[in-house]
Amino acid sequence: MSVAHFMRQVLVNPLSGYYMKGDVFGTQGDFITSPEISQMFGELLGIWFLVQWQNIGKPSRVQIVELGPGRGTLMMDMLRAASRFKEFRKAISGVHLVEASPGLRKMQRQTLCGIPLSEEQVGGGSKEGITAAVRPDGLQISWHDVFDDLPDECSLIVAHEFFDALPIYKFEKTDEGWRELVVDLEEDPASTYHFRFVLAPGPTQASRAFAEHPAYDHFKTGDRIEISPDSFRVAHDMAKHMNKNGGSALIVDYGKDFIQGDTLRGIHKHKFTHVLTEPGKVDLSADVDFNYLKQATEELIDCHGSVTQAHLLHSLGIGARLDMLLAKASAHRREGLISSYHRLVDPKEMGNVYRVMAMTPLGSPTPIAFETQTPPPQSSPPTSSKL
Repeated sequence: MSVAHFMRQVLVNPLSGYYMKGDVFGTQGDFITSPEISQMFGELLGIWFLVQWQNIGKPSRVQIVELGPGRGTLMMDMLRAASRFKEFRKAISGVHLVEASPGLRKMQRQTLCGIPLSEEQVGGGSKEGITAAVRPDGLQISWHDVFDDLPDECSLIVAHEFFDALPIYKFEKTDEGWRELVVDLEEDPASTYHFRFVLAPGPTQASRAFAEHPAYDHFKTGDRIEISPDSFRVAHDMAKHMNKNGGSALIVDYGKDFIQGDTLRGIHKHKFTHVLTEPGKVDLSADVDFNYLKQATEELIDCHGSVTQAHLLHSLGIGARLDMLLAKASAHRREGLISSYHRLVDPKEMGNVYRVMAMTPLGSPTPIAFETQTPPPQSSPPTSSKL
């Protein structure tokens, strides 16, 4: 099977998928995301969207959208920041979460609406799972399986560590051309895994559709590349939605502005592990090619970046926000705040590994943190989003 099909089954299979089982975040899970480290991260992203709302003319109605909301922590922090600006808060018509996991929907509802996990049907639901709930402040939260289900309305969209989990295809350059790296059954009884990676003996539908492009001709025999058509499709859908309805988007993820070859990784209990270890019990992800996402949006919206997470947070005033929190914190709390600050912005921690790309309407003002940037290398060609 293709690596993309393997990832889909491992991560989002309705019966055994990794993300379908519930909480995999935080210190008790397999990994910790930036919103779980400090409230400053979500609050500052909320401020970024406030400024963007102003940049696009303060529309009277705007919906907040998050792709892959995790526990709901990021959205909670963003809404708390938004609530301090009455005009902006009044314009928010609702919150829309794109989430496939019924277990995570329950967790997000608890975080955002204060409804216990044990409550099955409160404020909206169906036999397929939770579809809507209302926060104590009256703001409605709606859940959707896919981005295309969103209402047509001006949207402020955030995707934090969403694209890295979308399926990828892997290819290797051989003397005969590009060959797809696929997942096969392991026949060696001495192996600790049930599966193995092998090269397809000849061209596949995927290698013809995605890898055989002049932009990849410069790669040498033995080189590998990773391509995510699903990422291209979602980025294109976001751009079409914004082109039609207006809005802005922020994508935060680990990756580069160019294609890479061997970034697919498995994470279990905060440690890297073999990708084929216990499918369904290990998180799988791969670096994002931000230049590839940009190509999916051409002529629909303006793209900016990518820039480092540290640059974005410093541009938004994380130092000043830290000082405000320290002034009111106990000695023990101050130590934690300083530690979380460094983890978010230190180049040796998350500061440089995570990068940020913005999408804005054509011809709109350049968003904060993206005023100065250098063009990325042109190494990833446009490709069809469907195979």
